[in-house]
Amino acid sequence: MRYRSLLAGLAAACCCVAAQAAGEHERRLAAEIAVMAGDTRRLMAGEGGPLEREGLVKRLNGALSSLPLSLRRAKSDPSSVVAMRASIKRRDWRALAAVLATLKRRHPFDPRLLLVAAPTAEMRALGASIHTTTCAGCHDAASGDSLLPAKNLSAQLASMPREEFAARLLLGVRGDRTTGLRNPFSDFELAALIASYSRPSGTR
Repeated sequence: MRYRSLLAGLAAACCCVAAQAAGEHERRLAAEIAVMAGDTRRLMAGEGGPLEREGLVKRLNGALSSLPLSLRRAKSDPSSVVAMRASIKRRDWRALAAVLATLKRRHPFDPRLLLVAAPTAEMRALGASIHTTTCAGCHDAASGDSLLPAKNLSAQLASMPREEFAARLLLGVRGDRTTGLRNPFSDFELAALIASYSRPSGTR
């Protein structure tokens, strides 16, 4: 009897871990789609210099290389990737945006853990500290026309929907060899970073 209870407990724990992994996979897939849609929007608007726009195209092609597997793992049809590749090849950004809009509806990114409505001063201070020690070296320097310039993060947040910025931060922050290049920050720390880039209410 005790053996059966132990097996039941292990099975429940495994199911819980699997559900958490599936949830995180879906979250990262939704974030990737949101970032791709944002990059496509920038290409449609002709933002950035020639090198930066080429960098956006390269990033879109890179995202498409893993998107079919990510969609299959989310039990979603990956056939739309063929149309997206063709749109990029033709530089048909409107067609690409239309497909991504459909995918965004199927896989909406939920940014609520990263966007705090009323961050405290302590939270902003934590975000500022993380920025100084981790992000400032690249992002506080003036960026010229390059494939993937490290932009000023406060200006970037002001230039796009907050949900998209949150998705970019979730996917874009990378660790080192000790973290397997995974995002080394918790959701709270990422939320603190975003809060530090936002102007407090009542300020101009």
